[in-house]
This record gives sequence, structure tokens and C-alpha cells, in this order.
Amino acid sequence: MVTAVARLRGSVLGYRDFRLLWAGQAVSTIGDQIFPVAVTIAVLNAGGGPTAVGLVLAARWLAFVLFAVVGGVWADRLSRTLVMRAADAFRMLAVLGLALLPATPPLTVLALLVFLVGGGEAFFRPAETALLPSILPAERLTAANGLIAISYRTAAVVGPGLGALVVTAAGGTRPAFFINAVTFGVSLLTLTLLREPAREVVPAGERAGMLTEIREGFAEVRRRPWVGAVLVLASVFLMLVIGPETVLLPVVGRREFGGDYVYAASLALFAAGGIVGAVVALRWKPRQPGLVGALGWLPFTAVPLVIAYPAAPWLFYVAYFVAGAGFEPFNIFWQTALQREIPADTLARVSSLDWMASLALLPVGMALTGPAVSAVGEDTVLWVAAAVNVVGTLLVLLVPGVKDLHTPDAVTTDVSPPR
Repeated sequence: MVTAVARLRGSVLGYRDFRLLWAGQAVSTIGDQIFPVAVTIAVLNAGGGPTAVGLVLAARWLAFVLFAVVGGVWADRLSRTLVMRAADAFRMLAVLGLALLPATPPLTVLALLVFLVGGGEAFFRPAETALLPSILPAERLTAANGLIAISYRTAAVVGPGLGALVVTAAGGTRPAFFINAVTFGVSLLTLTLLREPAREVVPAGERAGMLTEIREGFAEVRRRPWVGAVLVLASVFLMLVIGPETVLLPVVGRREFGGDYVYAASLALFAAGGIVGAVVALRWKPRQPGLVGALGWLPFTAVPLVIAYPAAPWLFYVAYFVAGAGFEPFNIFWQTALQREIPADTLARVSSLDWMASLALLPVGMALTGPAVSAVGEDTVLWVAAAVNVVGTLLVLLVPGVKDLHTPDAVTTDVSPPR
């Protein structure tokens, strides 16, 4: 017992406020992983096809893109925990609304409530990223980001399976949405107990305008070309790779294998692979983390190909597990680099631009997947996804700073936002 306590105190979990944040989010992310499974099954049960699935799921990310930058501004203006608590309460109410819908809800109402959940998340995520450096010393950030990634991926292993199990056992999606709402309540409680360190906040009467503060966030990105390059690649990747994959995996899984188990198991194994990747990232400190992380994206190329040629479930499972293991290290290195390189007073805004730019074209990719499949066929859409993953990864590594996730002195740019 004494040894265990000593290890806890010596680890990142020895910091009380981080421990509260981590515990609340470890529970909340289970709900986050149940949510898209329940929404997807609700759409399919209501008679929707690939286009309907894509449009309803895209509503969440559309809201995120529309409101992320505004959320980042308010997270820099106010207490970050205050913004996070308000976002949790808002999302909890929206998910309760989903739970109270009839068994086969109108797709427009379903999409509206999914949109509201995404809007709340747009305020929560930038504040969460910016909060972390204020409750931990800089040398603990990689460990903290790694632990958060492990808990997130663990929840992703449990969440899809739990969501599918709850929906199957209950004969509907209502209990799954109720569970999701409860997890937001747990997050809200832990954030209420967390003591955020005081920081200097500009009084309301002295603040620059909203647009000026947004431009200040863009200026921080322009000073670091490697940040902009990664954001552009992520946006293209999410539209042309993740968008089709998200829509077609459940559709192909149900059509080819007669149920939702391949869909749920593939997502769980991707998350399980992510746990392995996160553990590796915690123990390995490469000289060029951006290079190592970006090359880890390449195994994802197999994912659209197994969806295009669904010969057997085990091919899905192997592809998703290996892709998850390769994908996670970059996420950890990237978050740590932003928290290290971006000034604290603009970190939430830059984080919001990260979220917005990364997800800006995802709703487009989801919404267009159905029409693209009708026009050129599933195989062509999925082969394009595989090619984009390979070519985009190799191109982004040519940008100075990407391999190191740090701005070389020779390309540092002094950019001041217009006022």
C-alpha cells in the first residue's frame, strides 16, 4: 500500500486537480463513444441509408466547426472550468432530449439534437486543452496527454460495445442516451470540485472585439508554418478519408455480415490499438516526434481497403487495431507541442482553430459520401481515401518544422494581428 501511494504521488495522477479532470473525462468519454453508435443505429432503425447516416452524424461536426472558434475565445476570456461546466450541462440536456424521442424519431429532430451536442462540445474541447498546462508543470504534459489518450481509447473499447449491447438488450436507443447523459453529469461534478489556478483575465470593458481576438489566434498559427500544414492535412484527411470510412463502415458491416457487430468491434479494436500506441508514446521520446507520428498514419491506409473488399470480419479487426496503434502517438506528441509552443493566453483560441480546421470538412465528407457512392461506386470512393492517406502524409513531412513539431529559427515569422 505504501509503495502504491508513493508511486501515485510520483506520477501525474499525484496532482489532485489533474486527477479530478482525468477521472471525470474517463467516465465522460464512455458516453462520447456510446453516442455515435446510438445515433447511427437510431438513423438506421428509422429507415435511413448511407446519406441519412452521413447527414445526421455530420450535424455534430458542423456545429463544432461553426462554434469552435467562439468557444476558444470565451475559454481565453473566462475561467476554463466555468466554460467546461456550462458545456457539460448543455450537452447533458441535449442528450436527454434524444433519450425522450420516440423509437423511430423524425430524422430532422434527431439531427437538430445531434447538432446541439456538437455545439456544446465546441466550447468544451478548447477549454480542456488550455486548462491542462495551468494545473500541471510543463514536464508532465506528455505523461498527462498520454494518460488522457489511454483513458479515451479504453473508453472507446468499452463504449461502442456497450452502446450496441444496451441498444440490443433494450430493443432501442433510449437507455444508451440516458447513460450518455449520466456521464456528462459525472464530468460536471468533477469539474465543480477542481480548483483552477487564478490567472489574469482582461475585464469585459477592456477586451478587444471578438473578431480581433479570433485574428490573434490565427496570427499564432501563422507564426508556426508546421501548425498550419498539419491543420490543412487534417482537414483534407477527415473529409476524404474519415468521412467515407465513418459512413460506410456501419453500412457495409450490416449489409455484408448481417448485423452491427463488425461495426462495433472494429471501432473497439481501433481504440484498443490506440491504447498500445499511447503506451508506446509515453515510454518513447523520439528525436523527431512529428516524423515518427506522421509515419504512424500510414497503416490507416488498410482501413478503407478492407471496407472496399469485405472478405471476412477478421480483416476488419486486424486493420483497425494496427491503424489505431499507429495513429495515437502523433495525437499525443501534437497536443503536447501545442501546449508547449503556444502562449497560455491564446492557447484556447489556437486549440479551437485546431479543432475547427481539423473538422471543418468532415461534415462535408460525411454528407457527400452517399452521393459520391451513387455516382462512382463504393470501391472508387474508398480507393481515393487510401491514396489521400498515403500522399498527404508524405507531403506534410516536407514542411519545415513538421518533423520536429517545433518552428525552426530560419522560418519563424513575426505576425501581428491587425487591430
